[in-house]
Amino acid sequence: MKKLTFLSLCLIGMTILHSCKDTEVTNDDPTLKGFIYTTTNGESTNQVLKLDRYSDGSVANEVAYSTKSLGGANTAAGGDAKGDFDSQNAIQIIGDYLLAVNAGGNEITTFEINRANGALTFKNNVSSGGKRPVSIAYTQKSGSNTEYWVVVGNQWDNPNVQKDGADIERYPNDAWFNTDLSAADASDAERNIALFSFNSTDGTLSWETVLDNYPRINGGPTCVAFSDDGSKLAVTTWGIAHFGTALTSLDEQSPSRVYAYDFNGGAITNARFFEEEGIAGSIGFNWAKGSNSILHVSNFNLLPTLRNNSLTVLEVAAGAVTKSQNFNTAGVDDIDEACWTLLNDAGDKLHVASFGANTITRFNVNNDGSIANLDLVVSRAGVSPPGDTKDMYITPDGEFFYVLGAYQTFSINRFDNATLEYQTQDIYETTMSQSGNAGENNFLGIAGFDL
Repeated sequence: MKKLTFLSLCLIGMTILHSCKDTEVTNDDPTLKGFIYTTTNGESTNQVLKLDRYSDGSVANEVAYSTKSLGGANTAAGGDAKGDFDSQNAIQIIGDYLLAVNAGGNEITTFEINRANGALTFKNNVSSGGKRPVSIAYTQKSGSNTEYWVVVGNQWDNPNVQKDGADIERYPNDAWFNTDLSAADASDAERNIALFSFNSTDGTLSWETVLDNYPRINGGPTCVAFSDDGSKLAVTTWGIAHFGTALTSLDEQSPSRVYAYDFNGGAITNARFFEEEGIAGSIGFNWAKGSNSILHVSNFNLLPTLRNNSLTVLEVAAGAVTKSQNFNTAGVDDIDEACWTLLNDAGDKLHVASFGANTITRFNVNNDGSIANLDLVVSRAGVSPPGDTKDMYITPDGEFFYVLGAYQTFSINRFDNATLEYQTQDIYETTMSQSGNAGENNFLGIAGFDL
């Protein structure tokens, strides 16, 4: 949502692009391996897009499924940002069901999955318990193989400041910023994390309670996630970002927070958080593999003196959350806008996607979850305007790595997972007519499974 200059795309005659529906599958084609899903999150009805994935990494046979609820895109909002907002974990697959957020409809959609062909059957919509749901986390209930706790992060909105000097713009407006943003406000009820129960035998998602609310000054949730053992829950928040300037100002920016809670039996206790002046826009994060004490967090909006904090490693102790490591992403001390994280299944490779630079930065991870060193940095090819790259996905067989062009190209971009060598770009057929129109869709989430 951050870059203020967007490139106009012209897809006509560009042979480097493929349509996700154009591929004809014959008996000589590679074998079907699995399925990949994302949501359009457009300006009207939200849709889940399904792709078949083949053994050579190619994708085909796109199908769109209506959520019967609304996406959250709004190109009339936020000036040059055209309504962009960010999150991670907007789609989750639990057993034979897919759960997806509807950021504009304030609902969670449940679909039943046909595991043989990836087809989705709409089940129902449930209120998210707040405004603008953006992230879903789940953990199995103690003593049950079929019951889960589900937590939904409701973001509410993403107030921000753009540019500086005589050109400065504040959203939603100057008057909003002239209030005491740390004081209690009616909007607190909509900016929250909400708890549900989920039954994986019949796909029933049931309301439980609101677990916590968040003050406007530090923003609403961008990502929620449980530790692998389910004993801890963490939440990143948006803060108030100041972007579209080389000199991010503390007078305009408010820090994001990273909260950690102890979690047991559907209850949270011992809330603590990390924040640092000059760091805002904490978007994606993940727990280290098998850890309930190490977090990897991406941060997009940084003071010039803190640009080596695009990735921060946080330690969750009994009484505090503290920073233990910090790193540049994209290999440079620049405004690359790191926003999403993805840890591989082995837990030894951490990936950070940068929205502005359209890069993937991969780090080697130690056994204790700390970062060993920067491994490599790769860029997308194909059509790749600044401000497009978002969520990432590694196939369960470990062969391929995909990243969404979520904000302008409406594409899925494939890399070899071992080397991160770029391979190809496919434009989604459902949204192809809108490619190049920044913000008309704002894809949220990516998930999948293999046969």
